[in-house]
Amino acid sequence: MENIRPFQVGLLIIFALIGIVSLFVLASFKGFSSNEVKMYGNKVEIWGTLDQSAFNQVFQEIGRTDKEFYVVNYSQKDSRTFENELVNAIAENRGPDAVVMSHEDLVTFRPKLQPIPYSTFPERTLKDNYIDGAEIFARPDGLYAIPFLVDPVIMYWNRDILAASGLAVPPTTWEALTDVVSRVTLRDATRNILQATVAFGEYRNVVRFKEVLLTLLMQSGSRLVEEGSDRYIVALDQSTATDGRRPLSTTLQFYVEFSNASSPLYSWNRTFQDDTTAFLGEKLAIYFTYGSEAERLRSQNPNLNFDVAGIPQGAGATVKRVYGKFYGLAMIRGGTNSQGTYRALVKLSDPAIVTSLGDRLSLAPASRGLLAIPAGDPIRQTIFNQTLISRGWLDPGPQKSSEILGQMVEDVVSNSSRTAGAASDASRRLELAF
Repeated sequence: MENIRPFQVGLLIIFALIGIVSLFVLASFKGFSSNEVKMYGNKVEIWGTLDQSAFNQVFQEIGRTDKEFYVVNYSQKDSRTFENELVNAIAENRGPDAVVMSHEDLVTFRPKLQPIPYSTFPERTLKDNYIDGAEIFARPDGLYAIPFLVDPVIMYWNRDILAASGLAVPPTTWEALTDVVSRVTLRDATRNILQATVAFGEYRNVVRFKEVLLTLLMQSGSRLVEEGSDRYIVALDQSTATDGRRPLSTTLQFYVEFSNASSPLYSWNRTFQDDTTAFLGEKLAIYFTYGSEAERLRSQNPNLNFDVAGIPQGAGATVKRVYGKFYGLAMIRGGTNSQGTYRALVKLSDPAIVTSLGDRLSLAPASRGLLAIPAGDPIRQTIFNQTLISRGWLDPGPQKSSEILGQMVEDVVSNSSRTAGAASDASRRLELAF
């Protein structure tokens, strides 16, 4: 055999090592693992308070065509403890990458959120593709959440009660509603209410009293809360018009009249357990709550003959408004997988996925294009119509604002304060809450 030179021996050793390494790589290859290659990175954890099962079902649907989406996970949290759980998790470096949040939590969560720069998500894209109310997430320093779903407040009405009172349709204006009170409300000889028209005037037993007040404020032209250069400006009792109106004082006066026993609008008092129970028990003709509640009401009383309609507006109103809860997809500040998380949120905002989740959660899409498609169900169509005119507000915190506005109502109802004074006190307390 011909002698092998040292140079040749070296080449043989190198080729052998390359062959061994190649065999190992081929045997162990399972795909790329770096964030730059994986669409969503290694993991995207999303927290929220919306139903877990709805997300699980939709995520399974996505996974059939997008195999990489398996790294995205959604966890449902208790709405009562969500804020504390999120704060603690972030402090312990185990927080989620993103949250499905309500606009009501925007002010509270804002320091913890990573705004999307307008160079990435242009304002023109936001205005062209999403309804006006969704712009609540657009702040001067960026978009804090991609608009997702909406839950507008709508009017539920008992068809049997109104028919028995000689009414074929529910009121479409507040002026008409005041006329309905005298025809529907039943009282005994001592003015005890046996059948109520509408649950206004109290706050302890009116589940959505805050949403009703905010709807009335919006319709009255209130400036609500505005963002200044260094603070939030509480302007609930200041009108966008220049006619000197005081929206909060006027709204409060109208609202409390319905629990004033000496008023012709007297239709509700604190002897009722709450308005939800009264409506389900067919003791209340007209009930205001979110559109997502329709299925729950039907399941709790299958014999309840009710329908839905839009929230009444002022008789001369040219611009219609109603309160709605806006849900958005927001990124947590300081995440290590920002690109993958952003791609996952964009994926969830796909029209087909939003439609699927909206149907399962009984929520409306925030997309203009999707709202233009007929809902196919009369209740869903009413929800869609109300979504178009829905607006939110910069809330210092759902619990805080409920307590402050509730105390405002209580101060007037208990005669401890006049309307103007209670409105002024509430405005000051809201300023402190920010």
